[in-house]
Amino acid sequence: MMGFVETVGNLVELLLSDKKTKIINLIVAYRNHRLCVFLFPRWTRLPINYTEHFQDKDMTIKPGSSEMAGLVITVDRDVFEFSDDKNVREALDYVSSSEEDLKFVDEYLKYKRIKDKRENFNLKFPFLPEKVDTLWKRGIKNGFVREECLKGIETKSYEDGLIEVQYNGRRKSIVSFSRVEKRKKGEEKCPYCSYEKGREDYPWNDYIISANPYPYYDHHIVIVNEKHIYQFIDKNEIRVMVEFVLNAPEYMVVYNGPPGTTILSHMHFQAGIHSLPVERAKTKVLSGDENLTVSKLLNFPTRGFVVEKILV
Repeated sequence: MMGFVETVGNLVELLLSDKKTKIINLIVAYRNHRLCVFLFPRWTRLPINYTEHFQDKDMTIKPGSSEMAGLVITVDRDVFEFSDDKNVREALDYVSSSEEDLKFVDEYLKYKRIKDKRENFNLKFPFLPEKVDTLWKRGIKNGFVREECLKGIETKSYEDGLIEVQYNGRRKSIVSFSRVEKRKKGEEKCPYCSYEKGREDYPWNDYIISANPYPYYDHHIVIVNEKHIYQFIDKNEIRVMVEFVLNAPEYMVVYNGPPGTTILSHMHFQAGIHSLPVERAKTKVLSGDENLTVSKLLNFPTRGFVVEKILV
């Protein structure tokens, strides 16, 4: 008997064991009594069509969980203009593990039968949405959260909403190739361990919740491990993500896996109130038992798997 967390954890372990799926992005959401995780395996970080066109490692899209889920965000006008349907699909297709690369997952699911079971999650945080809302509003009031990042955003949509591209020129570009390299070498202070004026923290479930000062979407927060430990994902951390959305169902939680994230040195998730394009994608069930299913995405810009459980 496995259940939701163990099923997701086993798939994550399987994917991370293969060199063609060495980067993984996860999104966890709870919608209409459905607990859902989207898993996006990747083999590389930067799309070649953008880097070749601009000849600049920073003039590109940098796929993380949101981008792999169909929401592309850029702070550069030129990149926004370049990001038409064809170029975005080519970029996301390039970084995503191919159907051929993922055949071993299909084989695994043929022989590893999915079994549903009753699971006990910690639902003792009914006050969590209120606490996060207060943290967010106080961050805006004291100037820690740059509210202007959520204003004046230009958006274009393709493929019946399965691809969305945003231009957010007001958002500070904190993701640069040089800064990623410095963080990898330990040459730059960890932003999660460094105090910034106006920041407020809320301790929860062995993690610290803070507002994101440069938000992508409404109530954009970071959920940072109390310990300064390297970015990783396992069944315990998957459970943390699940318990967050079960206690705060308006939110979705994302994980960016090494080496596809910019802050590798400190374990963290991000969360916010937003509906991502992948939630509208068609899927095909590969394996299932009672209320638990594992599916794959169909005709989506990135390859991925969806684990769903109906909670009744």
